[in-house]
Amino acid sequence: MIAATSAGPSRPALPFFQGALRRRLLFLGLGLLGVTLVVNTIAGSYYTRRLILKGSGELQAELAARVAFEIEEFMDGKLTRLVDFAASASLHGPASERQKMLALLLLKNDPAFKELAIVDGSGREILKVSETRLNLPGELRDRSRAEEFDQAFSGETYVSPVYTSDRAEPYVTLAVPIRLSPREIIGVVVAETNLKALWDVVRNIRFGGAGYAYLVDRKGNLIAHPDSSLVLRRLNLAHVPEVLEFLNSPFSRDEHPAKLGRGITGESVLSTYAPVKSLGWAVVLAEPFETALAEITTMAQYAALLVAVGLGVGALVIVWVSNRITNPIRTLHGGAQRIAAGDLDYRVDVKSGDEIEELADEFNKMALELKNSYSSLERNVELRTRELAALYEVTTAVNQTLELPSILDAVIAKITEMFRFESTRIFLFDESNQYLELQASFEQKPEASRGVRRFSRGQGIVGRVGATAEPLIFEDVETDPRYQALSTSRTAHVLRHRFFAVFPIKTRTRVVGVITFTGAAPRKLGDDEVRMLTSMTEHLGVAVEKVRLFREAEKRSQHLALLNGIGGALSRSLDLNVVFDEAVTNIATRLGFDAVWIYRLGAADGQLHLRAHKGLSDSMAAELAVRPVSIGISGEVIRRGRPMIFEDIKGDQHYHELSRAGKVVSLGFETAAAFPISTKERTIGTLHVANRSKRRFPEDEVRLIESIAQVIGVAVENAELFAEVNRKSSELLQANRELTEATRAKSEFIAAMSHELRTPLNIIIGSTDLTRDGFFGEINAEQKDALQKVSRNARVLLKMINDLLTLSRIEAKKMTLDVSTFDVREVIAHARTYVEQINRDKRLEVLWDVDADIPPVVSDALKLEEILQNLIGNAFKFTPAGRVEVQVRHLDGTDRVQFAVADTGIGIGEEDLGRIFNEFEQIKEAHTGDFNGVGLGLSIVKKYLDLMQGEIRVQSHPGQGSTFTFWIPRNLPLHS
Repeated sequence: MIAATSAGPSRPALPFFQGALRRRLLFLGLGLLGVTLVVNTIAGSYYTRRLILKGSGELQAELAARVAFEIEEFMDGKLTRLVDFAASASLHGPASERQKMLALLLLKNDPAFKELAIVDGSGREILKVSETRLNLPGELRDRSRAEEFDQAFSGETYVSPVYTSDRAEPYVTLAVPIRLSPREIIGVVVAETNLKALWDVVRNIRFGGAGYAYLVDRKGNLIAHPDSSLVLRRLNLAHVPEVLEFLNSPFSRDEHPAKLGRGITGESVLSTYAPVKSLGWAVVLAEPFETALAEITTMAQYAALLVAVGLGVGALVIVWVSNRITNPIRTLHGGAQRIAAGDLDYRVDVKSGDEIEELADEFNKMALELKNSYSSLERNVELRTRELAALYEVTTAVNQTLELPSILDAVIAKITEMFRFESTRIFLFDESNQYLELQASFEQKPEASRGVRRFSRGQGIVGRVGATAEPLIFEDVETDPRYQALSTSRTAHVLRHRFFAVFPIKTRTRVVGVITFTGAAPRKLGDDEVRMLTSMTEHLGVAVEKVRLFREAEKRSQHLALLNGIGGALSRSLDLNVVFDEAVTNIATRLGFDAVWIYRLGAADGQLHLRAHKGLSDSMAAELAVRPVSIGISGEVIRRGRPMIFEDIKGDQHYHELSRAGKVVSLGFETAAAFPISTKERTIGTLHVANRSKRRFPEDEVRLIESIAQVIGVAVENAELFAEVNRKSSELLQANRELTEATRAKSEFIAAMSHELRTPLNIIIGSTDLTRDGFFGEINAEQKDALQKVSRNARVLLKMINDLLTLSRIEAKKMTLDVSTFDVREVIAHARTYVEQINRDKRLEVLWDVDADIPPVVSDALKLEEILQNLIGNAFKFTPAGRVEVQVRHLDGTDRVQFAVADTGIGIGEEDLGRIFNEFEQIKEAHTGDFNGVGLGLSIVKKYLDLMQGEIRVQSHPGQGSTFTFWIPRNLPLHS
């Protein structure tokens, strides 16, 4: 029965709508039914297929493992027989008749063994027997390099890869050691073993409709198959997927048995494998795919028939059901149009006795609730606007200032205005985060302010919320058993308040406090009220955390300013008295301590001496003037190298044990601390702070004072280093003065002696040359030779004196350069003249290799000539025979001129190369010629080149000669 009741006429039926709905229901129903049947059929087929594949996999895996085990037992049996034979053979002599008889018995009793050989310790066969042929002594082989001998003689069992005979039968070579004792191996037994017996093992494996098994070796070669012709063809099955998977993981079992793949002949099969681990082989099982899943085809035919029948029956049912549905829906459609037009009093009347009737009832309820919602919407919008405005005011209040009392008062005022609580109290954690202390409150009853003002973490309801961060709301404390169990102060009960709520004030990371609310009457907070209070407390937590961070930053900034101020004050002076006075004054003034003093460890007596103080009277300072290191707080800090802090020295038993004299207590202090003053290597004193009232030492303040003590230690160390540097500087200044005076006296002496010696030497040289040339009369050859030697050595002595004078002028900084523009060829011409004088006897061959296009050089020509003469003279001096070569090159790329003097003389050892340019240095072989010296020539060469901005290198090997190469800039700056 379907009817409609309304304030106006009902809408007429729409045939098109009705027909469209029926068609859609028919098509949708048939579609859903068809999809359901098809999905059910496919799911059934898939499930059946999975069951078949799972069963096949379990069967194949179990069967493959059993066959692999049988093959391993077969091979183990053969190896066991060989080991037993080796044990029996070890009891008889090598190649004895007894050994031969045992070998023949083994071949007779076990047809698998076709040939057996005994190999001695050197790898030589001493006995070989075969069931098919007679082995002559000359046919015995040398197996010393064979793999089976090496492995078996090392004490291991050897199994060769599978190989085939002329008739394509599979064979392996087995080898075991012959042991005379557990540790002594005297030979090896080698046996060729026929594996044809495995063909029967594999041939007997049948499973499913047409399942079969075959055996492959470690290279994929077919060993056994039910079809012997395939084995005789010596097939390699490495291309078969299952065999390839085994070859890639020869010692792992098949993780997915009965998987689809290709068989030996290319057909689709379900296959698996099991490794024969001890041999490196694999048993592969395969079953044709069509045979394994033949039942699924039959089931699919029955399923198709079932789908067709189901669709026909379903079509009839859907047509009948659609007629039952469409008429009530038309009524609901008309009612929805009336309500959409604004007629909220319209109600539909559907009596179908099913869910559509329930839908109609819900539709009528919806219309009623929609009417009521319109009436209450304005009131809810106004309430929500008030909540958002209050939350905005709280947010504005906490963001406008960093003064915590103002923020707390503003939040309390807004909460009181909105919720009308009798009392609102805010508790915040102290710096230790262990106590909640009352920071702000609103009380309608003045006596309420006498309640508990401090709670420990976890104490009572307030402490519990602070510890757990979970709010607690008691609608009526008189009837709520939780209040009686958790409250320790009973404040709400004493004040006769019935409502009590506690909310945590928290940030993202921690709880910073709690806020409590009380009311005179029982009260239930709505969800909106709880949400609003939670939002307010969260904003309050952010504000408290912001204030805390600001205070920490401000305090840290003050600490850094104090530390920088003290460091700057200490760095401005190296006077320790000023350092200590600045430190104690700044600490006492800026950190607010009543007294600060510093002890310095005495170097002489090892006691602590008061060096500076602030806040101590003269009498107090006199009492604390000297302290022993062996006892007391200061001595303990010196020994431990760590600070000691006593926030309540009167009640601290540890303090009284350490400070038996009790000087600090007797001076009226209640809080004290001592910090070590240390340098890099040791503790040199202590820094003390004290207060006449109890005072806490926050961690950041302790770190600050420790840093100040470190700065004082650095300042003391700097002052000591400065004093030490001053002392050393004075000593070095005095030594430098003495050295300068000695150098001056030496230079003056050398200059005077050089001048005095050169005059008589020049007279000697002149007189000798005149006499030698016959100016005073004829002389014989012997006299002429003697005069020649006198003249030559006198010239050598004159050069030594000139070198000493040159050296003294260089050391006295009186040597200058006479810079001019000259042609290098002129210098070389003078060098040639010098060579002609010292090489009159043509003792050495002299070669000159000078570039023809060397541009003019701006430098000191005389010093360049002297450098060349020194180097050429050295070459003649240390070259008994051979040649001297002088080479001059213009280096275009660097605009320098390169000179090289090479000889074929005695050479210089590597150990002497580093010292030949030192003054008065000569190598041991320097006295081989007629030219001796004092070792100044090369030193002067090096100093001249330094003046001329040049450089010199030497290459030399003993007995092969030396090459001195030096470079000078082509254009020496005039300021040089």
